[in-house]
Amino acid sequence: MAGSDILSALSAGSGFDTAAIVDALVAAERAPKQSQIDRGIEASDAKISAYGYVTSSLQSLQSAFDSLKDSSDYQWFSVNNQYTDEFMISASVDTAPGNHTISVTTLASAQSTGSSYFSSADQSLNGGSSMTVTIESPAGSGSTTDIDVDSPTPQGIVDAINEAGLDVSAQLFDLGTGASPFQIVLTGQTGEDNDFTATTDAGDVAFSSSLVAAQDAVVVVDGITFQRSSNQITDIVEGTTISLQNVSAATRTFSVERNVAPVEEALRNLVAVYNDVQTVFDTLKTAGDDTDDELAGVLSADSTFRSIRNQVKDMVTGVSSTPSGDMNYFADLGISITQYGTLEIDESALASALSTNFSDIVSALSADTENQSTYGEASRGLAGDASKLIGDLISSSGTIKTITDNARAKSAQFSIDLEDLDARMETIRARYVAQFAAMESLVDQMNNTREYLKTQLENLPFTNKNN
Repeated sequence: MAGSDILSALSAGSGFDTAAIVDALVAAERAPKQSQIDRGIEASDAKISAYGYVTSSLQSLQSAFDSLKDSSDYQWFSVNNQYTDEFMISASVDTAPGNHTISVTTLASAQSTGSSYFSSADQSLNGGSSMTVTIESPAGSGSTTDIDVDSPTPQGIVDAINEAGLDVSAQLFDLGTGASPFQIVLTGQTGEDNDFTATTDAGDVAFSSSLVAAQDAVVVVDGITFQRSSNQITDIVEGTTISLQNVSAATRTFSVERNVAPVEEALRNLVAVYNDVQTVFDTLKTAGDDTDDELAGVLSADSTFRSIRNQVKDMVTGVSSTPSGDMNYFADLGISITQYGTLEIDESALASALSTNFSDIVSALSADTENQSTYGEASRGLAGDASKLIGDLISSSGTIKTITDNARAKSAQFSIDLEDLDARMETIRARYVAQFAAMESLVDQMNNTREYLKTQLENLPFTNKNN
């Protein structure tokens, strides 16, 4: 008979709700063990969730430090140029701030040479036989390249020249005039040293029409005359590209100024993110009476969390591994920690540091490095060191991963313990059922004996039925 069938019949003899008694006994024995396992699972799951918030917070903080850890993060410039129709100025990360004068005397140009004229793009040339086009560049240098044209048509010549991969390109134009409107135009590179000549061994093809001569650009910058083969000049003002557009009517001026606004914004963002992280950490550390956050205080006694929090604090209070001038700490920038563990900005100190100690700020925060490796020991500056440390904490082999892996392992073990408890309780229930079934059987036997004896006594001949 199944256990449930036995329990349903247990109260027949004694009159007690034996099934309820068995349930109560099993529940009483299960309760302390169940409670212990539940607390273990809850604590492990809470730790996993709490460290999830820690990781997310640290990732945000790392991102804030990352915007300050490379020297290029500080190379922001604004260009003042009122003569963009004559020249364009483009500043790079290596630009040096300053004021400059400029006068564009001559623009660089590329040679263009036209061919004889043709009636169509597929006009047969050279009697239909293959031909050769010879390009000499620079002109008169004796350096020549022979190009075989197997399809002796105007379009065939263009295709063969372009496929040769020279610094001279070809294009076929339909001029739309007369009986022979097609002309091949050869174009070289800018600069007078890139002139060329083109000849053929075909009597009906010639390149003799000079359309544009090759010449260098001539520009006067800060009183010095420069001659360049291109209108894109990158080697006169350091880190600055000058794109020549037109000849200047007079001497012009332009300036390149450092723009500290993006750096200031990055520093303010770092302060805001750091303070947000501290809010999250405060919640995980302290269980307040006025919070509904189920994770509040979860890590109050966690030594690893305490260590991580101390390391985060050291990131903004410690000395730079690459101090420079008066810039050694974040406090030297006007960013200091309060008695509540948050950061605050001294506006006047920050403004002064950005305006007078900018290069020292770059060195102290970034170590004047770019894309520095995250491997090995190195002095990376305040921002670089902080980013590296956070990266180590949240890496796949870092401290937080180890903590959460251990918590997951404990949670899994508690689940196994719960299954074992279920099995033990079923065994205990079966034992109680068997014991109470034996008791009920004994009670039934005693009841049957009582009824038998009562009946026997009532049927004795000397029984006084009137008494």
